Amino acid sequence: MAEQHLPGARVIEATVVPAGELAVPGQAAVGDLPTLCRIQGVAEPTDRSRIGFEVWMPLAAWNGRIHMVGNGGYSSSIRYNLMGNLVRRGDVAVATDTGHVGDDLEFGFDNREAIADWGHRAVHESIRAGKALTQTYYGAAPRQSYFSGCSTGGHQGLTAAQRYPGDFDGIIAGAPGANRTNLNFGFLWQFLQNHAPGDNLNPILTRADLQLVSRKALRDCDGLDGVADGIVVDPRRCTVDLADLRCRPGEEAATCLTDRKISALSGMRQGARRADTGETIYPAWPVGSEYVEGQGLAEGWDVYWANPRKPDEPQRIDYFRRWSLNDPEWNWWSFDWSTGVDRIRAAMAPLTDAVNPDLSAFRARGGKLILFIGWQDPVVSAYDTIDYFDRVIDTAGGDVSDFAQLYLVPGMGHCALGGGATNFSTSTRNSMPLVADADHDMSLALERWVEEGVAPRRIVAARYRGSTPASGVELTRPLCPYPAVPVYDGRGDPALASSHQCRPPT
Repeated sequence: MAEQHLPGARVIEATVVPAGELAVPGQAAVGDLPTLCRIQGVAEPTDRSRIGFEVWMPLAAWNGRIHMVGNGGYSSSIRYNLMGNLVRRGDVAVATDTGHVGDDLEFGFDNREAIADWGHRAVHESIRAGKALTQTYYGAAPRQSYFSGCSTGGHQGLTAAQRYPGDFDGIIAGAPGANRTNLNFGFLWQFLQNHAPGDNLNPILTRADLQLVSRKALRDCDGLDGVADGIVVDPRRCTVDLADLRCRPGEEAATCLTDRKISALSGMRQGARRADTGETIYPAWPVGSEYVEGQGLAEGWDVYWANPRKPDEPQRIDYFRRWSLNDPEWNWWSFDWSTGVDRIRAAMAPLTDAVNPDLSAFRARGGKLILFIGWQDPVVSAYDTIDYFDRVIDTAGGDVSDFAQLYLVPGMGHCALGGGATNFSTSTRNSMPLVADADHDMSLALERWVEEGVAPRRIVAARYRGSTPASGVELTRPLCPYPAVPVYDGRGDPALASSHQCRPPT
């Protein structure tokens, strides 16, 4: 395998990994693996490209599928645990480092080829190499090819469907940060709204304030679906009047918001807007996403309005400073929210964005696409994902249910976790479906759709006590294909998915 000739790529190392545990760099060891062939390679589509990839092939019991897993953020980290999940069930697993090492944005400074590799080429080149290696190793091409990812992985999935429609038969794109340029405008907008002009160190709103607002949203809107279960099913129906939180004379600031804080939050709630026309650049995040209990690393807006490693800077500022403008001294306070928006979009969108709603080529070749996002996602706005899917419908001239579905997950934060029923896919991190079948596991539902032509009608998701499957099931809920929403029937046990039906929104 080390001598395998690959178009635009080469094998660096090929090893047989014995059954058991595999130590991997910077992550927990991956255990319970079958004996597999591990290929590490590099694709070099340009003279400034070095796209690392891995292909894991089970020595026995290959099921004919090849499945690529996506990345997160701007990180080069390969999700080895997800690769392990795939080879255990007989898939060939593929992953990429997206063309660089590290998780900052320095790699794109004065190197547009590296940005293009991260933005769209890395997945394409890696799956091409993976298919060629699979053909050589097994003497047969994969029968089906799949991709799954969330956040940047969701971005990668939509990029594949739009730019390289022949690469995958089925794609799961979770919380897709595909509207990348505008998303980063959204982060910048949040930062500026939450700081006095020129003051980068002292945010107006704190995490405690976000918790206060989010908990009020839950109190006000939890029961709108007829069930008090700690989940806001449809934030579009939820209205939180910030005046209710305004501090009264003598009231402790920890239990209320000052006028200055209400003003900052109101600015965030309108979403990023152009200064000249008022047009929305990136939509606001839904009510209730201000803070997500139990989410982990991305618990609330504060993580993405400032850089946790350097809190006196807006999050992802190097997308503008390093990638677009090549100006390490750029002052974000002087940004022109009209012509500046146009200039950066023109420079960056062709390299990084995946917002083309025309999926006709992917549809024509029989491809199937499932999108999902948590209603409480504090990173990617669910409203942006809905807007994209609506544009797909409009561009296609109407119904797209023969090849594309969107699932809005109540109570879920960024890609996983949160207070809702958020366990529904083995191909995404921090998710463990209740049952390994196509009615409970989105990955298996996609396979059934691709291979048997049976589209999902709903996915039954679970919430476990203490977020631990071993502690038992706390409740189950149906995830409904958009635009349907889950509605309690008013009769059965509200903790059971069978008591909730998918119906058009009211």
